[in-house]
Amino acid sequence: MSWTSAELRDYAIYLGLRALPIDACSALGAMMGRGRLGRLIRPQAEARGRAAMALLRPDLAAPDRIEASTLRLWSNLGRIFCEFAVLPKILAAGRAVVSDPALLDRIYADQRPSIFCFVHTGNWEVIGAQMATHPRIYPGRPLAGIVMPPGSRAHARIAANQRAHMPVDLIPMDGKVWHRLAETLRQPSGVVWLAVDEIVDGVVMAPHFGRRLKPNGNMAKIVRLAAATGARVVPIYSERRGGANFVSHILPALDIPTGRLGPDGVLAQVARLDAIFGPIVRAHLDQWFWTVDLASSPDDPITG
Repeated sequence: MSWTSAELRDYAIYLGLRALPIDACSALGAMMGRGRLGRLIRPQAEARGRAAMALLRPDLAAPDRIEASTLRLWSNLGRIFCEFAVLPKILAAGRAVVSDPALLDRIYADQRPSIFCFVHTGNWEVIGAQMATHPRIYPGRPLAGIVMPPGSRAHARIAANQRAHMPVDLIPMDGKVWHRLAETLRQPSGVVWLAVDEIVDGVVMAPHFGRRLKPNGNMAKIVRLAAATGARVVPIYSERRGGANFVSHILPALDIPTGRLGPDGVLAQVARLDAIFGPIVRAHLDQWFWTVDLASSPDDPITG
């Protein structure tokens, strides 16, 4: 079946972006995010983002500070989409440094299985590529992550092109995905890469920001995976440091009790993860992908 005109257009745009220098590509994305391809056509998202910043960052309460933070947020959103086209260039140019390379080396040198869990800050594709291409991820070492299959054939081709250099098994989201991830972690030195801040039915599941801890979100699923397989949980996140430059933060690994934890035991471990990622997201609301989707509900309000 031939591609539609929209798919051909999107692929042509991708090829054009890929040909640009890194800074030009990223800057174009920032302009698009702030303009008629981003902020200006999403007034409800704009309002949610401003409300989230006012609630979670009272230090930004002054209107001019909220405005500046909102502009940075939409710039980051636009940059992320365009930077995907030049992802290999960003890595090759050394534009992403690891905060503690010795810690990452020690984590990978340990043969226990590991779950690297992250939030959508900075550019998570950059830190994902760094983790996947680390020298200790040798050919054949089990490495898996979840992917949402794109609806567009052009987008699927773009994603395949950009991730082809990474030795990772990208598992489509379906009813068996968590079973397959567990299988990866039960192999020697298995590594899994998972987000903790997914969105389900329009609700941003984590961090919780005073809401009830969720027993069915990715945080809880990560806890159950770790308890069932003996995997360590390694929190990580990406931070943008101006333009297309990043720091990939690696935090000390957490040991999760093994075995069947029960509902209260799972939520106790979810609280540990939430205590780590909540402050990270709060400090980087202008870089968090879900800031424009975060909303408080009357029955489970965000309390700050």
